[in-house]
Amino acid sequence: MKKRILSALLVSSIVLTTIAAPTIVSATDYDNKIEAKNQEITDLKDQQASTQAQVSALESEVAGINEKAQNLLQQQSELRSDSEKLTQEIADLKVRIEKREAAIQEQARDVQVNGKSSSFIDAVLEADSLTDAIGRVQAMTTIVNANNDLVEQQKADQEAVESKKAENDEKLKTIETNQYELETQLSDLQTKQAALNVLQADLALQQASKEDEKADLENQKAEYEAEQARIAAEEAAAKEAAAKEAAEAQQEAEATAAQSTESSTTASSNEGSTSSASSTNQSSNNDSNTETSTSESNSSNSQESENTDSSTNNSGSTTDSGSTSAPAQSVDGAAIIAEAQKYIGTPYLWGGSTPNGFDCSGFTQYVFAKVGISLPRVTYTQEYAGTVISIDEAKAGDLLFWGSRGSTRHVAIAMGNGQYIHAPTTGQTVSISSYSYYSPDFAVRVN
Repeated sequence: MKKRILSALLVSSIVLTTIAAPTIVSATDYDNKIEAKNQEITDLKDQQASTQAQVSALESEVAGINEKAQNLLQQQSELRSDSEKLTQEIADLKVRIEKREAAIQEQARDVQVNGKSSSFIDAVLEADSLTDAIGRVQAMTTIVNANNDLVEQQKADQEAVESKKAENDEKLKTIETNQYELETQLSDLQTKQAALNVLQADLALQQASKEDEKADLENQKAEYEAEQARIAAEEAAAKEAAAKEAAEAQQEAEATAAQSTESSTTASSNEGSTSSASSTNQSSNNDSNTETSTSESNSSNSQESENTDSSTNNSGSTTDSGSTSAPAQSVDGAAIIAEAQKYIGTPYLWGGSTPNGFDCSGFTQYVFAKVGISLPRVTYTQEYAGTVISIDEAKAGDLLFWGSRGSTRHVAIAMGNGQYIHAPTTGQTVSISSYSYYSPDFAVRVN
C-alpha cells in the first residue's frame, strides 16, 4: 500500500513538472522577443526623428536660398531698369553730340562761304578802330570757348554714361553669378531633401512592419498564456486526482490493517474458549481440532482480505475505464492509421496542429479530421470523444491516454498489437512506439 501511495505521488510530481517546466522558458522567450521588437521600434523612431530634423534644416536652408534668390531677382530687375535708362541717356547724348557737331560744321561752312575769318589776327586787322578790334577779339574768344566747352561737355557726358553702363553691366554679371550659385545650391538641397524623404518613408514602412510583428508576438503570447491557464487547470486537476488516489490508498491500507487485527483477535478468542471446554482425555483431538479451526479461520480471513483487495482493485479499474465492455468500432481504423503514418518524421511543435509541426493532441485532431471525424483540440477534451475502454481492448484507430481521466497529459492513436503512433515531445518527431516503452492508462473508442 505504501508503494501505491508513493507511486501516486511520484506520477503526480512528474506530470506537474512536465506541465510547468516549459512555462517559464516560453513566457520569458516571448517577453524577450517583444522587448527586442520594442527596441527596434524605438531605434526606428529615433532615426525618423533625426531624419525629420535634417529635413527641417534643409527646408530652412531652401527657404533662405529662395529669399536670397528673390532679392537678387529684385536687384536684377532694378539694374536692368537702370540699364535701360542709361541706354536711353546714351542715345539722347548721341543725338545732342550729333547736333553740336552739326552746329560746329555749319559754323565752319558759314565762315568759308561768307569769307569771315576765324583767326584773331584777321579780326584785329579788319577792325575799324581799337575798340572794334577789342570787341572782335572778345567775340571770337567767347565763340571759341563756347565751342571748346561744348566739346568737353560732350566728352564728359559720354564718359559718364559709358562708366555708368559699365558699372551697371558689372552688377548684372555679379547678380547672374550669384543667382547661378544659388540655383546650384538649391538643386543640391532639393536632391538631399528628396533622398531624406525617401529614407523617412522607408523608416515609416519599417516601423509599421515592426509594429505588426510586435502585435503578432503579443497575440502569440496571449494565446500562450491562455494555453498556460488551461495547463494550470489541468495541473490543479492532476494534483486533486493524485491527492484523492493517495487518500483512497491510505484508507484502503488502514481498512486492511484493521481487518487483519480483528481477525487475529477473533482467532485468539476462539482458541481460548475451545481449550477450556475440552476434557483431559480428549485434549490431543481438541488441540488438533482447534488448530484446524484456527487454520481454517485464518485461511478464510486471508481469502476474504484478498477478495476485498481484489474487489477494490477491480472497482478502481472499472472507475478508471468507465466501462467493462468495449463497444463495436464505428470508425475505419485502417484509414486512420494509414493517414497517421503519412506524417511520420514530422517534428514536435508545442501548440502545433499542421504538418509543419504537431503536438500530441494537434496530431490526433488533424489525422481524424482528414478521415472526416471532428475531435476537440486539446488532450483532456478528446477523452470525452467516445467510450472509455481498457488498453487491452484498444484496436487500430482508438485513442490512448496517459494520466487520470479529466487531467490527462498525453494522447496517441492505437495501432493494435500493443503499438501506437504519436507526437511524443519537444526534440522528437511523429513516430511509432509500444506499450512496453511507454504504457498508456486507458483508451477511448471514438463514437
